[in-house]
Amino acid sequence: MNTTVNKYRRSKRNIIIALILLLLTNTFMGITLMTMSKNALRKQIEQRMLDVANTAAYQLNGDDLKGLTADDIGSEKYERAMKTLLSFQINIQLDYIYAIRDEGNDLFTFTIDPDPEDPEEFGAPIETTDALRKAAKGTPGVDKNATTDEWGRFYSAYSPVYDSNGEITGIVGVDFDADWYDGELNNHKIVVIALSMFAVTMCIVIAFILHAFRVEGEKNEYRKKLEETLERELVQEQELGSARYLAYTDQLTGVKSKHAYREAIEKLENELADGKVKAFGVIVFDLNGLKMINDTRGHEAGDSYIKAGCDLICKKFCHSPVFRIGGDEFVVLLEGSDYLIREGLLADFDSIIEENQVNGEVVVSTGMDIFVPGEDEGYSDVFERADKKMYERKRQLKSMK
Repeated sequence: MNTTVNKYRRSKRNIIIALILLLLTNTFMGITLMTMSKNALRKQIEQRMLDVANTAAYQLNGDDLKGLTADDIGSEKYERAMKTLLSFQINIQLDYIYAIRDEGNDLFTFTIDPDPEDPEEFGAPIETTDALRKAAKGTPGVDKNATTDEWGRFYSAYSPVYDSNGEITGIVGVDFDADWYDGELNNHKIVVIALSMFAVTMCIVIAFILHAFRVEGEKNEYRKKLEETLERELVQEQELGSARYLAYTDQLTGVKSKHAYREAIEKLENELADGKVKAFGVIVFDLNGLKMINDTRGHEAGDSYIKAGCDLICKKFCHSPVFRIGGDEFVVLLEGSDYLIREGLLADFDSIIEENQVNGEVVVSTGMDIFVPGEDEGYSDVFERADKKMYERKRQLKSMK
């Protein structure tokens, strides 16, 4: 009898200890999972905000923003920029979008505000934040803390706008409602907590074999919450993918954009510094006569000329990334087989161009050079030599007319 009682007591004690350990383990895992998932969701939301800001900045013409004054309100360039921002205001899930100017001395002012109800006046000051200062120096940024003003409480993202010379002429600001931002994080937190509680509940139910009929109902309830969360994240991923495509793809030609080019060069510089890259080549392309075509036949004909030149480049250098870095400028970063047979590829391309010049078709000047270990400090050294050769080739083609 005593042996049976002692075994029962030991069994009961063991079950209680196991349950306590199980509760502590689940609590620790729940807190860890909640922290990790919250940070991941925060990063995802901030990246989406940055993608919207980067895409808007890319689509604005930096030359239009340069030197913009209050007297330009209503002008063609002002309305063009206004139309671009207004399309984001209407079609993207955000609260406000606007253009900003860096006046110096840590002062920033509004230049264009497409808000149809209560637009800010041209030249009105805007609150300065660390993210805004970063954007003014060329690095897109997102506010880590919400700011409060007369329009409400917001998290903001900022991205620099570049002109044709690569200079920063403005900044795009995008505001997202802080309640929406915090709500997304809180909703995710609630789901994680609910899932952790469900795990604890299931363990207790299994341990005592009690209320088995409630288990399936709870599973369905939590499964529904999980599906709603996954569906919401899927929608966010789709929006993020669309924004990324706009930011990294040149809309006229379909090749990689100037934004993608900057990231590729940054990655290449890092790999050079780490010794991961030992050889690469650069070809600089410039379309001859584009300005004359635009002036005499119109920009539609000029766009067709640009696409024709881009098609020639893509067909010949089909194994390397092609970037459009300016109106009539393209760059190819030679990789793989294209790098190995670069001389032959370039000779074939130049031969086609010389025939095109005789036949009155698209003419493209080229300049190529390769990285020389021990002599070149980085990518810019190779690019400068290739760019110089391109101008030499341009003069040569003109002399052949």
